[in-house]
Amino acid sequence: MAVESGVPAKLLAEFVGTYALVFTIGCNVIAGSPVWGAVSIGCVLMVFIYALGGISGGNFNPAVSLALTLSKVLGGPGLDIVTMGTYMVVQVIGGIAAALS
Repeated sequence: MAVESGVPAKLLAEFVGTYALVFTIGCNVIAGSPVWGAVSIGCVLMVFIYALGGISGGNFNPAVSLALTLSKVLGGPGLDIVTMGTYMVVQVIGGIAAALS
């Protein structure tokens, strides 16, 4: 039986995943390697989705959170509006923190 993660754990997972993704993108922009940049971004995203996806769903991008909310509004699976709002705020904060690192 799976245990449901609490809201703080979900928000921390989204922050950490978004931070790692944006930090990796920033490092690749500085390094300037187009081939290995795409590979490293894909690898980091895959690792964090596997590691944290079971906690928060592994969105790590406000656009993904918005798309999942629109899916739910249209009758499919997805996020409710309150969850989307909190995820998006935490994702933006994680992205800004990574950009300033």
